[in-house]
Amino acid sequence: MSRYVTSVLVALCATIALSSGRTTKCDVQACTDSGYVCGVRRWADKFTPYASFRGVPYAKQPVGELRFKELQPLDPWEGFYDASVEGPVCPQHDVFYGGLVRNRSMSEACIYANVHVPINAITPTTEETGLPIFVFVHGGGFAFGSGDTDIHGPEYLIRRGMIVITFNYRLNVFGFLSLNSSSIPGNNGIRDVITLLRWVRTNARAFGGNPDDVTIAGQSAGAAIAHLLTLSKAAEGLFRRAFIMSGTAIPSFYTTSPIYAQFVSNLFVTALGINSTNPEEIHQQLIQLPLEQIMQVNQILQDQFGIVVFLPVVETPFDGVTTVLDEDPEILLDRGVGKDIPLIVGFTDAECETFRPNFEKLDILAKIKENPLLILSPNLIYKVPIETAMEYAKKVEKRYFNGGVTMDNYIESCSDTFYIYPALELAKRRRAMKNSAPMFLYQFSYEAQYSVMKESKGLKYKGAGHVEDMTFIFRTNSMLEAKGFYPLASEDQAMVEWMTWFVQNFNSCNDPVCDQYEVTVWPPVSHATSLFYQDIKEPKFFITELTPDQNDMVKFFESLRT
Repeated sequence: MSRYVTSVLVALCATIALSSGRTTKCDVQACTDSGYVCGVRRWADKFTPYASFRGVPYAKQPVGELRFKELQPLDPWEGFYDASVEGPVCPQHDVFYGGLVRNRSMSEACIYANVHVPINAITPTTEETGLPIFVFVHGGGFAFGSGDTDIHGPEYLIRRGMIVITFNYRLNVFGFLSLNSSSIPGNNGIRDVITLLRWVRTNARAFGGNPDDVTIAGQSAGAAIAHLLTLSKAAEGLFRRAFIMSGTAIPSFYTTSPIYAQFVSNLFVTALGINSTNPEEIHQQLIQLPLEQIMQVNQILQDQFGIVVFLPVVETPFDGVTTVLDEDPEILLDRGVGKDIPLIVGFTDAECETFRPNFEKLDILAKIKENPLLILSPNLIYKVPIETAMEYAKKVEKRYFNGGVTMDNYIESCSDTFYIYPALELAKRRRAMKNSAPMFLYQFSYEAQYSVMKESKGLKYKGAGHVEDMTFIFRTNSMLEAKGFYPLASEDQAMVEWMTWFVQNFNSCNDPVCDQYEVTVWPPVSHATSLFYQDIKEPKFFITELTPDQNDMVKFFESLRT
């Protein structure tokens, strides 16, 4: 978006505000393409003020007839939009975050962004190019979560001189139900992310940002979405690089199989008592059903499946619908799609430890004894014949449960299957591509003095579990509010500085260390002869080749792909 267009928008905003006769006293304000937004000046610490615009709508709310539609552009508003508080979160059944999230209202009218800007950038001069923008897609198994500051506090990153944007997108049945039809094609949640990125590109300069310098990032399901968008034609030109944590486009804890999508949609529709097999008739009934009835069935299915139910899917193209995922992501990766996007890819060394309470509640070990296929990646189950899947399940059982079926063994299997192997496999694929952009790989194994995940869930384990690396990039404000202070030890503060420094560098030069050190401290795997990663176990460089156990694990999972 040019500075000329920006100045025209500012003049238009001012005209609308004056003609409406409305005035307001804003701490900070910005002029979007829909009108003025009025934010609040906040403090990242006692020395770092920033402008915070919370609950800014980035599209029309998907309510009524728009319930399953692609998001529509906003209508302009008069006066000043109050962007002082976060909007409601999207309808959901949270089975993971628990006490980490504040009590908040839920609504289908949940399409809001939170934009946090270093205070000096909010009134840029014409000579400035604008700050880099860090857009973060929240996790939550495609089923729950939000971009709220209870978990995604921007305070750490704001001190690094970047604009931080978090947001809500449609979840569970509303975001990922697929009837393989033009009315409900699937992937609405991912389309929401694309709509948000387009909104960012249009309005970047209004907040002092550079529309041509956007990093998309995400954790868990949010990481999978971010990486999937690097493979999507619909997202071309909307970001320059991607930072993905504990999730990839290689389906592992999810599957993009249309067969699975049909299976789940049939379960859902039947449970609602809808007897029609006509997608358009089903759509009409779904947009008329009360929210409570839909969410009740969604919760029943989610509790049966454990965490993830409605998932991204390879789409059938339809006229008038933006196609997000037109082919199996692994096929796209094999073709080299997305290889021009610089990547940082991370995983933790004890990923599934944070899911231990979920597994115990689900009685996962008993379920595996009843159905051995549950030990496999969902994607593998729906890719191969049932006989082959059973053979694979026996191999996995022998590798991980040879000494007996225990929760510790299952957690190791879960970590390798869903998170660690896909990250290593992606690194191998990027390394095999010619003329690809750099990709940097890390393992986060730092044991925090104050672990947000261990504290909130009452857990004890060695290493770092799922989400823990993210807590050193975003501040978990819910824990601060619960205790009245944030117990950040000096060692943990050093790790915050270390992790956010990597983000800052990557935003500025597509490299986590730029040229401040020798390339050997963290070389890209895409340009190397062997596979290695940065082991983040303390704020120092530890470049590490795969251990013998990790090499064996990679070879084992590769044997399940042939």
